[in-house]
Amino acid sequence: MITKTIKYICAVIMVFGMASCYDLDEMSRNPYELADNTTGTEIIDVDDESEYADINIDYVVSHDDSVALQSELATASSIFRNYLYEGYYDQYQRATNLTHDIYSAYSANNQPKFAGLSPDYLYQDGWSALRWSCFYENRCKEYRQLLRALKFNATPEKYKNLFYATRIYMAFIALANTDTYGDMPFKVYVQAREPETNNVPYNTQEEVYDAMFRMLEQAVDSIQPDDKEQVSFDADDICYRGDWNKWLRFANTLRLRMALRISNVDPQRAKEEAEAALNSEYGLMTSNADNMQTVPKYARVEDGGTDDGGSENVFAMISIAYGGELVLSKDMENYYRNLSTGGKDYQVIVGTGRNPKKETYTIDPRCLVCWYRSGMTANTWASGEDNMRGDYVGCVRGTQPPLISLGEIAYSTTKTQPKPDSKDMNKEYWFNYSRPSVWLGYSESLFLKAEAALRGWTGSDLSMTAEEYFRAGIQASMDYYQIDAADAQKYIDGVVTLNDGTFQSGDRERILEAIITHKYMAVFPNGNEGWAEFRRTEYPALANPLVNSSGGDVPEGKFIKRVLYPYSENANQYFLDHEELQKANTQGTRLWWDVADTNDNDGIRQTPNNFR
Repeated sequence: MITKTIKYICAVIMVFGMASCYDLDEMSRNPYELADNTTGTEIIDVDDESEYADINIDYVVSHDDSVALQSELATASSIFRNYLYEGYYDQYQRATNLTHDIYSAYSANNQPKFAGLSPDYLYQDGWSALRWSCFYENRCKEYRQLLRALKFNATPEKYKNLFYATRIYMAFIALANTDTYGDMPFKVYVQAREPETNNVPYNTQEEVYDAMFRMLEQAVDSIQPDDKEQVSFDADDICYRGDWNKWLRFANTLRLRMALRISNVDPQRAKEEAEAALNSEYGLMTSNADNMQTVPKYARVEDGGTDDGGSENVFAMISIAYGGELVLSKDMENYYRNLSTGGKDYQVIVGTGRNPKKETYTIDPRCLVCWYRSGMTANTWASGEDNMRGDYVGCVRGTQPPLISLGEIAYSTTKTQPKPDSKDMNKEYWFNYSRPSVWLGYSESLFLKAEAALRGWTGSDLSMTAEEYFRAGIQASMDYYQIDAADAQKYIDGVVTLNDGTFQSGDRERILEAIITHKYMAVFPNGNEGWAEFRRTEYPALANPLVNSSGGDVPEGKFIKRVLYPYSENANQYFLDHEELQKANTQGTRLWWDVADTNDNDGIRQTPNNFR
């Protein structure tokens, strides 16, 4: 970790009578000056020889631009809110649910009109291209507006923390983007530039990760959580309400997530980045109150929503409002049933007549909170009365669904609260329209620490064993879902890998499988992360989908590895000039950090090797 001395150089520059103060610590140097106010032309640039030069703002602004940016500061708060809100939610069903959520096996397709398409590996540009366009046309634009407004104003030193919070969040959403595509244009956007021509250079995924690591390092070194002069957009900071310590803990946790992602391809860099995060004076997430999440606009205003009657929780919408399209996968059903012998009891009515029999089963208590049983209808959804004759039924991915209606759904759907327009959340029906969606949470942070401990990494914020963090991660997940303490303890006591000698075996691969599989359960329903971790570690041991409609783009017997670049990139001259980008543009091409195929050429699962 590089320790920096905070330096400020304040210069009074007469621009229609305005004074400006420039923070030279912002990126080691702040390489801009305002244009001459008489001619409107740019004056000398300031050389930046810091370790952050390639990701810093490296241009000057004209006089006219500087005046315009002063006024844009007035709208920065609302832009910041939308930037945080749409980061993961934008066009969610088409951009994420029909790909990442299914590829991770968190859900399966139950809609005939989607069968044989992106859920079954056939690329759909009209859907998947939205993820690319939402990132570059919307989020990068908001990022650029925010950084320029926060820096090129009369008192930029007061907006320093917001500047770096914006950068942290850019690294966060860029991680999801590069883990979807691999190589991508990045540094030009990180510098808050708008490309002037359609010849935008790509960075390799290794370069993207390097830039993101340094963005996080720089932000943590620069944010001053105790500086009372810092402006914060509390009402529009829908993540942390201007709590800079939470932003710092989030940045460190994100850095550890990224470090583990590259642990197979660059073990030394992974260790260095992880230990820098684990030794940070600010630490990692400390409770579920630190969860990075999206609060739906439909939520109550006091909970962070806008009370505008729209933009509900996407998982509730897809499952219920869209007619049962999001259903439980068979993989998830199996994990709910088999990872612990200490599940919660529930009963299923079997048989007909006057004296039907009740059979008792046990299952992960989180399943009871998150999913309805099979056989739900419009009437039972409206009342919230689960179908007692149904059971928790997952759909095998690739099953070609029959024509569906709200008459009866064959598989389990997300347990959305009756009268879903209610904003009063009930823990028994988790997917209320107003429920926040967690994208990086406390439970995940504990599983990250468990793997860090397993790898022998060290840090002041790493004080327990892998097994102890493993237990704590499960407990944190149970706490998040508000599971009764007795039920949570019963589940933990019955966890198979805590009772079969796994953690005493000394077999790191076996222990890692336990850690990643239970982390996978805690990360649900974030398909971005579930799919990325499956590709990195080969865990959990997911079943092969029944159908591969890619036309050879993904070899038979293999799992999908990435999403294609959108067709719009065929107009990018840089893409056209680089044959290696085009050759790698298949859905079967592994990303930089994905060092081995899960299956061999016959579709048989291989023994993973995650300790290289």
